[in-house]
Amino acid sequence: MRRFAKTRLALPACVGLALAFGYSVVDTEAHKVVTSPYTYNDDIYPILRDSCGRCHVEGGPAPMGLLAWNDGPNSATPWAESIRELIVDEQMPPWYVDSLGPSIRGGSGLTAIQSDKLLVWATGGAPQGDLKKSIAHTTYHARWTGGEPDLKIPMESTFTIAAERNEETREFVLPTGLAEARWVKGVDLLPGAPEIVRNAVVSIDGGAVLAVWVPGDTLVTAPADTAFRVPAGAKLRLQIHYKKQWQNGGKAIADRSVIGLYFAAAPASARAIQSVAVEGPKAPATEFASTLTTRGRVVAIRPSLDKVYGSVSVEAVTPAGAHVPLLRLRNPRPEWRRRYWLASPVELPAGSRILVTRTPVPSYINLAGAALMPSYPLQVAIDFVPNS
Repeated sequence: MRRFAKTRLALPACVGLALAFGYSVVDTEAHKVVTSPYTYNDDIYPILRDSCGRCHVEGGPAPMGLLAWNDGPNSATPWAESIRELIVDEQMPPWYVDSLGPSIRGGSGLTAIQSDKLLVWATGGAPQGDLKKSIAHTTYHARWTGGEPDLKIPMESTFTIAAERNEETREFVLPTGLAEARWVKGVDLLPGAPEIVRNAVVSIDGGAVLAVWVPGDTLVTAPADTAFRVPAGAKLRLQIHYKKQWQNGGKAIADRSVIGLYFAAAPASARAIQSVAVEGPKAPATEFASTLTTRGRVVAIRPSLDKVYGSVSVEAVTPAGAHVPLLRLRNPRPEWRRRYWLASPVELPAGSRILVTRTPVPSYINLAGAALMPSYPLQVAIDFVPNS
């Protein structure tokens, strides 16, 4: 029996399976030969529950649930072939950090053994297993992944995406009500309508980007002794990309999401996290760069991609000519915008060049779901704490 195992398998919740597959369900054959030693009840359900269950659950942000063997629309069995194809193609789960590049915080999930079990089960008849094992019916439960926030800021009013619209991006300005400046180490979002809140960006009005949010991720806070500074009386900008899944087409759905702020002590340096943007080239060059004008400690990378790439790498080139890798992605997709927090922040001298290299995908137009993806300007932001 052939086993499938990839080296790039430090992976998070497998969110948005049907987006990449084009929303088509593959029917299981009535009498398919069972060859898998792994069964849903004994081996597969625990993996899906722990690694995919935040999104692939009834009422969740993914277009189908996977937390039942074959029990209506929220079952894993009809999607077995899709699971196999998307794991083999490295499209799902949607964590595109290359394990051969610098270490990134967060993104835990499927191990090589777990991936192997899923693939063997999907190709070997997707058996149910021990019928005596009871699997409880599960529905989506909204929660703060970083625990209870220090300050909750709800949208001032409800926004409704009309029945005739399937996709929309909206921006809301929310007052913080802060009487004094506060330092913030993390920002989370509690979606009011998780079935349509696809991703979000939270920023200070006229200032720093505080969070890039996607469903299924766990909050990762800023490294110790670093934070964002939110001024007294500041307003926050909340940009939400709404997208209906196939089962919600033709419905009007209302959302009133809530921002959660997690406060921190003032850093010893009293310097806030800042950003510099490396803008994508006008011409179809494979490399583009920008220069840091001040000495600083790089803590995170925020890519915004205009399409699927075979790879994207970000490195610093110091004035002395040393090449320092910062981020390496494999097969990244534009709809999964994230802030990648470095496991080990990098000190760079002034004058260091930030070099971005991208590898095109020649058959991009033919990729499953490519036409459904939102388009963003090509840009890579570097989050750093200045040292001078």
